[in-house]
Amino acid sequence: MSTRLRALAIVICCAFGAEAARACSCEPSSPEAGFDRAQYVFTGKVVKAVGHEWWVEVERVWKGREKLGQTVKLMDVYAGIDCEFFFKVDERYLFFAILAKGNRYPFYHPQVCNWTRSLHSTRVSADDGNSLWLEDLIVRNHGPGEPPREP
Repeated sequence: MSTRLRALAIVICCAFGAEAARACSCEPSSPEAGFDRAQYVFTGKVVKAVGHEWWVEVERVWKGREKLGQTVKLMDVYAGIDCEFFFKVDERYLFFAILAKGNRYPFYHPQVCNWTRSLHSTRVSADDGNSLWLEDLIVRNHGPGEPPREP
C-alpha cells in the first residue's frame, strides 16, 4: 500500500509542478528553400558574445551583401525556449538570417527553422546524389560568394 501512496504523491507533485512544454518543431525544408526564405546568407566567425547576442565577422556573402558590413550583430529572439541558439566565440558558421528592426544600428536574427549551422557540421545530398557539406552545396548552387561590403 505504501508503494501506491508514494507513486500517487509523485504523480500529484509532477502534475502541479509541470509547466507547458515548449518545443521547437519545424517543417522539413531543402537547403534551396531555406536559401530562398532567408534575407541574408553568409559565413562568419563569432568574435564576441554577450548572452544571446553575438558579433560576427562576415567572411563570405551569398545573399544580402548590399546591407551586410564586415561585422554584424545577431540577436536571438528564441532565447529561453527550446529553439534558442548557442553560438560559440571563435567558431565559424553558415548563417541564414533576417533583418530585425533596430533603433539606430541594424541587427539580424538567425532563422531557427532554417539551415543556420556550424561549418562542416551538416552533410546534404546534392541533385547528383553526392553528399556535400551544406556550405559546399551553397557554393555549388550560388557561386563562391563575395566578401562583405566595405564600411
